[in-house]
Amino acid sequence: MMSHSFESILESLPQGIVLLDPAGTVTAFNSRTLDILGLPQGAIRKGMNIDGLPGTADCRAVASRRSTVGGRPTSQFALSDGGMVSLTCAPSRDGGWILSYEDISTLIRVEDSLTEQHRRFDAALSNMPHGLCMFDSTKNLILCNASYARMYNLPDLLTQPGTPLVDILAYRSREGNGPADTTTYFDVVFEATARGAPASQNIVLADGRVIKITHNPMQNGGYVATHEDVTKTVRLAEELRRHHDQLEATVQSRTAEVERQARELERMLAQERNINELQRQFVAMASHEFRTPLAIIDAAAQRLLRKRGAIEPEFLSDKVDQIRASVNRIVDLMESILSAGRLDTGKIDINYDACALRSLIKTCCDRQSTIAKSHSFVLDIDGLPEFIDADPRTLAQVFTNLLSNAVKYAPGTSEIRVTAWTETGNVKVSISDDGVGIDPEDVPRLFQRYFRARTSTGIAGTGIGLNLVKQIVELHSGSIEVRSARGCGSTFTITLPIKRSGNASATNDAA
Repeated sequence: MMSHSFESILESLPQGIVLLDPAGTVTAFNSRTLDILGLPQGAIRKGMNIDGLPGTADCRAVASRRSTVGGRPTSQFALSDGGMVSLTCAPSRDGGWILSYEDISTLIRVEDSLTEQHRRFDAALSNMPHGLCMFDSTKNLILCNASYARMYNLPDLLTQPGTPLVDILAYRSREGNGPADTTTYFDVVFEATARGAPASQNIVLADGRVIKITHNPMQNGGYVATHEDVTKTVRLAEELRRHHDQLEATVQSRTAEVERQARELERMLAQERNINELQRQFVAMASHEFRTPLAIIDAAAQRLLRKRGAIEPEFLSDKVDQIRASVNRIVDLMESILSAGRLDTGKIDINYDACALRSLIKTCCDRQSTIAKSHSFVLDIDGLPEFIDADPRTLAQVFTNLLSNAVKYAPGTSEIRVTAWTETGNVKVSISDDGVGIDPEDVPRLFQRYFRARTSTGIAGTGIGLNLVKQIVELHSGSIEVRSARGCGSTFTITLPIKRSGNASATNDAA
């Protein structure tokens, strides 16, 4: 009964069991031994020695040393089908042995798989381009890869598990690659912890690099962090932003320039239209200006023709004066038009000479007196020097034009005042009338070609005289100004240098 119970217990064991007596012969075994060793029925029997069993050489070696070696020696061996078996030899109380066989093939495969996975994991960590580190809840290092150590030039001592983070940061600070702003360095840790999800931020280092740190919190309070050098990416992004801003500024500038050019073109077109209109008006006014003296000449000639038999001296003198005045008017108009044309082409001649300005002004006034008998000329020009450096011919045009205008635009008065004096190397000549005057808003445009003030409506004129006057005066390095008000007359003041300067010479030679 006892023997049967022992065999039942032996068969119920998961290991293969073989019992040996002190002589090394089999006294008992279970069927599990045959299954584990892959042996057929009858391969193991009671009373046989153990020479034919796998692993017996190890058992004999242990048996030979049992007097000196204690414990339960274990060995592993491979079967012919590739399976792996673990054999444990335990001494029994009667001096024999208990052999325990265990199939460890699955365990070996799991260990091999874990070893391979561990190797692959180590290879993956070592070959990651980004730095990776893992810290526990007390911020002590669990592991880091080679890229992390290279990124911050960490010595082996600081890459060992258990290294405090504060030691790593202190070392990096001494090396000059710590965070530039330590107050915000752990913001991403707090953000990731609060969200319970990964969070990232760019950290600027003291050496100028930009590192993107991504924190992933773990349930035990620790975290895994990756460190990626994004310096080039950030620099490129900044460069792209700068280029974008420059491009946008260029586009805005070009757009503004195009708009400015469009406005300028529109202004020029408007000016061109205005000039065309002024030219049309000029042609009409010039035609009228020429027709008037020609009509006077024709009428005087006809009256002389009708009187040919009995012409009184006074009548003849009056008609001759009318004819001569009209001819002078035509000549003045033609000379003004031709001079304006020569100014446009740069071909006007300014021939400097010793100009007797007092005599020139008196001659121009006398000539106007013969044309405009209704006006008198009051001269105060004794303050002028005897001579100035100027071109008498062109200055005669200037004063003739101004005196003619004074007469023409003061039809209801009789006195024209001419005053002259010297002032700091210059002569000044003012011609004043008490005529219709000029509106203040028309004064700035008074010297533009073809422009005529609103107060000149109904009064003959071409609009080129004052423009010609201004250009001739400026060719003499002088200036002209006007003071006027509607209904209060006008005063034109010319300033001319007494002596010709070097700059004036150069300007007039070019002209």
